[in-house]
Amino acid sequence: MIKEIFLKNFKCFDEKVSFTANKLNLLTGINGRGKSSLLQSILLISQSNWNIWDKEENQIYLNSSYVELGTYEDIKNSYTTNKVIEIGFTLESDSVEEKVNYLLSENEQDHLQLSARLSLENGNISLADVSSFFKNIHYVSADRIGPRKYVEKLSIPKSIHTGAKGEYSINVLYHTKKQGTTVHEKLYRGENAYTILEQTEEWLSYILDGANLKLIGEEQESSILSLLINNRNDGKIYKSINVGFGYSYILPIIITGLIAKKGEVIIIENPEAHLHPKAQSKIIEFLTKVVDIGVQVFVESHSDHIINGILVQCKKHEDNSEEGISKDNVSIYQFERDENSPSSIAHKIIIEEGGIIRFAPEGFFDQITTDTDFLFDL
Repeated sequence: MIKEIFLKNFKCFDEKVSFTANKLNLLTGINGRGKSSLLQSILLISQSNWNIWDKEENQIYLNSSYVELGTYEDIKNSYTTNKVIEIGFTLESDSVEEKVNYLLSENEQDHLQLSARLSLENGNISLADVSSFFKNIHYVSADRIGPRKYVEKLSIPKSIHTGAKGEYSINVLYHTKKQGTTVHEKLYRGENAYTILEQTEEWLSYILDGANLKLIGEEQESSILSLLINNRNDGKIYKSINVGFGYSYILPIIITGLIAKKGEVIIIENPEAHLHPKAQSKIIEFLTKVVDIGVQVFVESHSDHIINGILVQCKKHEDNSEEGISKDNVSIYQFERDENSPSSIAHKIIIEEGGIIRFAPEGFFDQITTDTDFLFDL
């Protein structure tokens, strides 16, 4: 689990800043204020290959499977003369903490990579464990793939994931069904639904008020796969291109939540995309259950319904400790520009008893109030 994130000279963060992470983390705020930059610091490390025996000579890949950030000049803060970029984390594993620090500098031989030095403060966690931790980051980007008629049948690695755009989602359903992979008991819905495919169907149906899934192309001689969807639970089935975009956009989120294991991290951008407000609230209910099995979740969102969904789950937990999530396990950050410097800052929002936010900075999901006041001349 990531306990803290430290950034210096990285994109919009010039001076060293730190963020305390929690089991469930919501990042929000006006566009271009640092939310994505914070998440990219994690993904940048995750997508790079690390020689676990050498702390002095490693490379950071600026453009790879998760993020494409350009060159060194694109990610170095443009307001400082400091040439070294610092990205650091406090990691926790089995109640043992370790501070991991990466010093990144320009690679003059390859401007699409950075030279990196890694240091461990205490030696409580091995380099191999650090490398393994960052390799098990699941990322579902805002730029997800919409409905497709079919996909090529592919092999998937041992540490399975849906791909940043959800491009491997259908293949994950196929391979996990073939292998008989089941979900954690706390994520189980329905009756006689054991595989990832069956549980994906159950959660889709719950979140979107109806769904049946049928996987086509499972036979060995087939080189393609297709996922047929019904949104009415009436026995009929349709190509995904003839069903609402929301089904395809939420699919990799649900699959990722079902395949993630204890100790792993999920990063999700804009889970609200193409979803009705009711479904947005329900996807948060699903994610709180994923958190409950020991998976850490980061969410970037601009939706009132996502934040309210989190607050509802906090209140539910107060009423019944078996439901929802404790407010103590949630961190909410509002990102904005620092008026006194060219850097960005983040305000931590406090959730009070009853799922109430009493004190919030200007701009924190207040546009509905602003517009309503204008319409009613208040």
